Order: sequence, then structure tokens, then C-alpha cells
Amino acid sequence: MFLLLVFCIFFYWGWFEKQINKCFGFYYIYKGDKAQRGGNLEKAIKYYKKGLDKYPEHSIARCNLGNIYVKYEDFQAAVDEYGKALEYDPKYIVCRMNRGIVASEKLADYDLAIREYETILNTKRFTVHIPFIFNSVKPTRDNKTIALYNMGLAYRGKSMLIGEETYTSNYYLKKAIECYEKAMKRTKKSFDLYFNYALANHILGDYKKAGQGYCKAMELEPMSFDAHYNHALLLKHLKKYKESIDELEKASLILDTETDFAISRYVFDIIYEVNQKLVATDRYKFLVEQNKDEHWDQESQLVYKEGKVYLSDDYEEEMRKNFSRCAGRMYFANKKDKPND
Repeated sequence: MFLLLVFCIFFYWGWFEKQINKCFGFYYIYKGDKAQRGGNLEKAIKYYKKGLDKYPEHSIARCNLGNIYVKYEDFQAAVDEYGKALEYDPKYIVCRMNRGIVASEKLADYDLAIREYETILNTKRFTVHIPFIFNSVKPTRDNKTIALYNMGLAYRGKSMLIGEETYTSNYYLKKAIECYEKAMKRTKKSFDLYFNYALANHILGDYKKAGQGYCKAMELEPMSFDAHYNHALLLKHLKKYKESIDELEKASLILDTETDFAISRYVFDIIYEVNQKLVATDRYKFLVEQNKDEHWDQESQLVYKEGKVYLSDDYEEEMRKNFSRCAGRMYFANKKDKPND
């Protein structure tokens, strides 16, 4: 028996050594996970490195290490660590998504990001749906929707890197829009998706699609300053001064609640400019009519609580309903395409 044990150890020492190292690796990685959960990132890095030295195939630990590097803003090290994790587990979608996001948003390596997102879209995974027990279908679908959206952002970033109004930059903007449109077929409730779709079309000069995108974005998030402001600029460009003022005033009200005085001043300057153009087009009667239409009793809708003044729930809801109404209904071909009032 003893001789058999010696024989096995002699001829299978490599396998035994690997299993022993794997056990030590799991131990150090466990310590790293514990340190990370406790917020001690330096200790987590130390333990993860020890664990990965013993057991380099542990892709989850490598991805966690990459996440820590992101927190320390060592983005290149994070991308490299994500890449090593993917060498051992090519279907590790979350890690691949992280690599694409960091490459695109932090390193402006849009080509790498696009390759990662394309890999996610082309990765076929076995999915299971057991009602009320387990469902891997929806997370897989959601990941591919996010990959399409992120790929659109990467293409737009690549377009902006090249410059505006060139054949190549416009080509990448169109690729971005294609990605957004594919993602929109999968989800109808993403403000960021519709806003960036509108922005890409706005830059490209497709004002109808841009207006439709802004309207849908404002329907989803009525209190978004960026959507109202960008839409106002679009309407101003189209010489729809009446509608532009409406959107600018909504944007200024949102800014007032955020006390961003510098941007508020800039918005008011634009409102003044558009007012002047409105007067010059003999449509100044709109300004008088607009004042007559103001029917909210603001003072009666204020609530005093714990030394501070708040808007009542009814008033805030009325504001949200008003803000969700898109001023650019000329973009929609027929009534069924319009956002809800």
C-alpha cells in the first residue's frame, strides 16, 4: 500500500502539486473577497495576487481585481486583468462588458470596446427558463441589449474623435444609430438609449429622428434638463421659436431646482435670444398668450416642513405631466406615433 502511494506520488506529482496550489489559491482568493467586501482594497489586491499566483485560472478573482484597479483609476491595468480573465473564461459576459466600458469611456480605445461588444452579441449561451424558479433567458437578453447600447456609444465616441462632418465621422455616427435602433427593438423604457439616439441623429442632421428621440426621452424622464435643453436647441435651429421657448423655460425650471446658477444664466441668455427672434417673426403674441395660460397657483402648492419649503406632491406631479408633453409634435407622421399626453 505504501509502495503504491509512493508510486502514485512519483508519477502524478504534477497533478498533486496543481491541486495543492489550487487549494492555497482558493484560500487566498477567499481572503481577498472578504477584504474587498470590508472595503480594504489594498489587502484585497495583495490576497488576490497571491491566490492568482497559485491558481491563475480563477477568472472571477481576476475580474474582481480588475474592478479594484478601476476604483484606483488604473484603467490600463484593469483592462489587462479583464483580458486575462477572459482568456480562461471567454463566455464571462459581465467581465467582457466591464472591459468594453473601461476601454471606451476611460481609455478612448473604441476599437477594443466594439470588439468586446460584438463578441458578447455573438456569444451563444445555454439558457434555461423554469417558471418561478430560475430564468437565465432575460439576463442574457438584457446583456445583449446593453452591449448594443454601449457599442452605439463607442461608435459615437469614435466619430467625435475623428471630427465632425466628415465622411468617416458620419459613417460611425450611422453605425451608432444602427446599434441604438437594434437596442430599441429590445427595450422601450431606457431614457439614456432614446436620448443618445436623438443626440446622434441631431449631430448627423436627421432632425426628425432627433426630435422623435428627444420626445420619447422626455416622456420617460420629464425632469431631464439635458433632454429639454437639447430639444430646445433643435427647435431653435428649425426656427420653431415658440416651441423652443417652451422647452427652454422647462429646462430653466429644472435648473432652478438644482441651483445651477451658471448654466441657468446661460439658458436665460438663450431664451432672450429666441424671444428676440420670435418678435422679429411677428409671433410675439405667443408670449402674451403664454402668460395668460399660466394657471398653476404656485403659492398654494408649497409645503413647509422641518424648516424647509417643498413642492406638494400634486404640484410636482402636475409639473412632471407638463414637462413630459413634447413641444415637437411636428416630428410625428401620424397620431399613433405621438407620445402620450
